[in-house]
This record gives sequence, C-alpha cells and structure tokens, in this order.
Amino acid sequence: MRQGFHIFKKDVRHLWIEIAVALAAAGLFAFIHTHAEFWQNRARIPQTIAGLLASFLLPVSWVLLIVRAIHGETLTGDREFWLTRPYHWRSLLAAKLRFVVLFVNLPVLAAQAVILQAHGFDLSAELAPLLWNQALLTAAVFLPVAAIAALTTGIVQCLLVGLVALAGTLLLTLGLNLRAVAIAGEGWGAMEWVHTDYALLIVAIAASAILFWQYSKRRTVAGRAGAGAAMVILVLGTPVSWRQAFAIQSWFSQQAAASAIHVRWNSGFQWMTRALIRPGQGVTLNVPLEIAGVAEGLAAKPEGLTFSIERPGGIVWRAEGPQNVTVNGQLVALRSTIDESLYWKVKDQRLTLRGNLYLTLYGNRHDVRVPVNGGAQAVPGIGRCTAVGRPALYFLTCYSALRPRAARMSVMFEPHPRVLADYTARFVPSYSPFPAELSIDPLVKTEAYSTYAGQLDAVTVSTEEPVAWVRAPLEIGGIRLGAYEATLK
Repeated sequence: MRQGFHIFKKDVRHLWIEIAVALAAAGLFAFIHTHAEFWQNRARIPQTIAGLLASFLLPVSWVLLIVRAIHGETLTGDREFWLTRPYHWRSLLAAKLRFVVLFVNLPVLAAQAVILQAHGFDLSAELAPLLWNQALLTAAVFLPVAAIAALTTGIVQCLLVGLVALAGTLLLTLGLNLRAVAIAGEGWGAMEWVHTDYALLIVAIAASAILFWQYSKRRTVAGRAGAGAAMVILVLGTPVSWRQAFAIQSWFSQQAAASAIHVRWNSGFQWMTRALIRPGQGVTLNVPLEIAGVAEGLAAKPEGLTFSIERPGGIVWRAEGPQNVTVNGQLVALRSTIDESLYWKVKDQRLTLRGNLYLTLYGNRHDVRVPVNGGAQAVPGIGRCTAVGRPALYFLTCYSALRPRAARMSVMFEPHPRVLADYTARFVPSYSPFPAELSIDPLVKTEAYSTYAGQLDAVTVSTEEPVAWVRAPLEIGGIRLGAYEATLK
C-alpha cells in the first residue's frame, strides 16, 4: 500500500503540468455550459463553437495524461530504469489506476454534475446516470488508451498505433455493416444499444486483460496479439440477429407480454392490398394490417415483421428479415418482394400468410403544460423544458440529463383548445435499459418551434415511454394474390 502511494505521489510531482491542463479543460468545459450570459453578451466567439473546442480539448488532455502516466514506468523491454527498483506490479498498477480515477474520472464527473445542477437538475436523482456515464467513458476511452500505452514505448508511437487501430476498426466495421444492410436490409434503430454495449464490453474486457497481463508478465508480443484479436472480434460485429436482439430487449419489459395482441388483415383497407409486378425486379406485396388486442392506455409501434407464404403443400416463401413492415400514420402494412417466378406459380392458389409482428408498447403518457416565457418546467421522461417567444415565433427547448427516458415526444402549441399545431420532436430514441449513453456532454437538447401568429400562453409537451416488447402472431388465410395483381409500367 505504501509503495503504491509513493509511486502515485511521484507521478503527481512529475506530471503536474499535464494534471493542470486536464483540470483546466474540465473547468473550461463546465464554465462554457453554465454561463450562457457570458457567451451571449461578452464573448467574441459563439457558445456552440467554444463548446466544441472544449469537447475536443477535454479528451486530448485525458489521452495525454493517461499515456504520460503509464509511460512513467514503460512496460515494454527489459532495460527500463524502474525495473531496478523494488516495485511490485500490483502496487504499480494500483497507483496508475488511482491516478486516472483522481485526475481524469473525478474532474469530468464534477464538471458534469456542475452543469446539470446549473440547469436545474436534482443531482441525487441523476447520480446513477452520472456514474454509468463514467463507466462508459472508462470502457470506451480510459481503459483502451491505458492498454495501448502499456504496449508502446513513447507517446508518438502510442498515438500512431491508437489512430491506426481506431481508423482500421471503424472502416472495416462500417464496410461490413453496409454490406449487411445491403443484403438483409435490416436496421436496428432504437435497439442499436445492443451493438454499442457489446462493442464496449469487448473493448473493456480486452483492455483490462491487456493491462493486467502487461503489468504482471510484461510480455508485449502476447499483449499485442491479444489487442489484434480484440480488433478482429469488433470487426466481426455483434453475434446476434435482429430477432435475438429483440428477444434480449423483451427481457426488460416492465409488464407481462400482452398475449391478447394479434395481427389480422385490415378489413377496412383491403382495397389497398397489392401484388405489384416489377418486371425483372420481382413482385412487391402490400397487405394492410390491423393490430388488435392492445390494452387501453397503451400504443403499439411496429418494429419489424417476419412471415412465410404457405400453401397446402408447405411453405413456398419465407421472409426472415425484420424489415417487412411499413407504417404510414396509423396505417400498418406488410410489404415485401418475392421472386417473380414463384409468384406466377402460386398467384391463383389459396395461400396463407403466417408470421410475427414485433411491437414496442408505449405507455405512461404524461401531458405537461410549459408556460411561455415562464421559466423551466419539469417534464417526465425528458427533463426540463422552457418555452419562449412571441406571436409568429415560439420556441420550446428541452434538456435531458445524459439521455431522454421517453422514446416518444410530441409538442402541441395551443392557440385554442380546438386548434392544435402538432409537432413531433425529432430525436433518436433508444430502448437501452441503462440510465445513460456514451457522451461527454451531460445535456441532450431537443427543440421545437411554431410560427403561430396569435398569442400563446403555454405549450403542451406529451411523452410516452416504452413499457414492453412483444411478438404478435399474424395469420391471413385464403388469400389469392392474383386477385390483387397490378403491373408497374
């Protein structure tokens, strides 16, 4: 223990300039996000530009500080001076980890807490998101940088290796993802957190193992081989399909799956059923669907659909991808393209469409009136919202702490109870069960506006949260596709 504190104090004396830069960067970051009046009235550059500069300076200071701390006792080679000292590897590793926590984790945690408090958030309620964000930053930035530093001999070599590894991994992963989307047409949307958290888990495990290995064994070749293997695993991507990811998502349902929900042919819109022949491109099926059995107070959002086309002799076509559903307002439809040759064989037969529609159920609706020019108002699932403006130009600005809890948000500018200007706020929802996502900035901003020419007293913000993920069975029997045939000329 005493040896670890001795190493820690030595690093503080040796790296006081780098420590001062990191602390100053965290302080500047907090100042920029908590003194809007300074940037509006006295500063010569916009607050957004200053924020971007601080967001760049902060991680650069982290990298410099971590690398310099690790390279204080370089782990590659056998001719380093510190090897002649009676340093135990556990004490050395503990000292470096203590150094990073104290001068990297805690300053950014304090800066984020100051920013949230300045915007009216209750820190006791936001403690879990703040701590989870620190865990994500550690997994995504601090541990990988420390691992790369442990495998290199100098800051230049460390930065070059890190940039090449990051660029190579991103490019290869992007290429594989683009090919997968082109082939399968799948998009993960609000379930993208499964991809992200899997990648962060691999990075955290690999970086932790490399650090432990280097400090205990100092076998650089094996450590570098482990880093290469981790990159390969990252490039290969998440080893689960979209349907498996949906099954993982359903574990976090806040209520039991609604077994009464099912899907049927929409009798009121059967005239929209089409078998559209696209010569040389296949036949596109469009079958309007109706979701039945949804409990009162819940709303269903289709996420994907898998189905098969069956005849008495068995299955003749199977669509495995989840992308076979379209939503246009309240109208939901099965839409998929089948082979033209198959269509000509079965178009006059009585067929059965059978499958599953994957749904997210929304509930816990909250309607909150935000007074115009009346200060910030707490909005469940979003955070704090402020409405300002004058006739012909009204703005609503909402800030969430680290991530919005709601996945649906709509804004109604209310000139009169019978005249509603509805605006659906555009933000990327996430179904992640965790309280924060990877970000340096603790504030997530959502905006809406209206050009209503009259006088507005308040703006109504409506939010809904995802409460369950279910599979609703689909079965349409006796359909003859030839009866709905159309040709694209």
